[in-house]
Amino acid sequence: MAPRYHSFIPTTATERVTARYPSGAKERAEYHVGDEVVGTRYFHETGEPSLEIPLRHGRTHGTMYRWDTPRVLLSAEPYVDGLAHGTARQWQDGALVGTYRMVRGTGLDLWWGRREDGARVLSEARHLRDGHREGFEWWIEDNQRRVYEENHYREGHPHGIERRWNHEGRLRRGYPKYWVNGAQVSKRGYLAACKRDPTLPPFQEHDNAPERHFPPEVAAALGPME
Repeated sequence: MAPRYHSFIPTTATERVTARYPSGAKERAEYHVGDEVVGTRYFHETGEPSLEIPLRHGRTHGTMYRWDTPRVLLSAEPYVDGLAHGTARQWQDGALVGTYRMVRGTGLDLWWGRREDGARVLSEARHLRDGHREGFEWWIEDNQRRVYEENHYREGHPHGIERRWNHEGRLRRGYPKYWVNGAQVSKRGYLAACKRDPTLPPFQEHDNAPERHFPPEVAAALGPME
């Protein structure tokens, strides 16, 4: 499926440049119809757009586009009244590599990449509810077996165990970190909170290793294992 671009910023809108590169080329611009800002674009220094965000009453409304390099469309994500809604698509070199569907800000947000052998691989996965991160978020290694970053949220706030790993698969210094309703707590405080709050993922020592068995909806989007 070839990428298609249809701007939701009216062609009649007035452009106002709000930032420029040191060279003088425009970097960011807002688009106005009367007193209302109906969109924002960011630009590559060569003048082509890199990000387009249509707006209605101050909220994203329409399809948001990203371009990886000039004139090469990377992704298209539809929004309604500030919430992702509909089928999002991602391309690489003009080829469709993945889609996911959101319903008014609720669903599984995915992002793909390619590894050196050319295989499509899943790079990021996060659950959303009503436009906020809810549950696990993973940043996934190219081997599709391990993660290098893991977070857990509730209503958009850190609420769980935050982990980061280095290239050798060892936890980075200072991790795990423990969060309850957006506040960082000690491990002891976290274990106590888990007894009162079933929405907190329990601490399990084996989870300090980066290997993960993903839920079916994430596993279905993975690329081939290395």
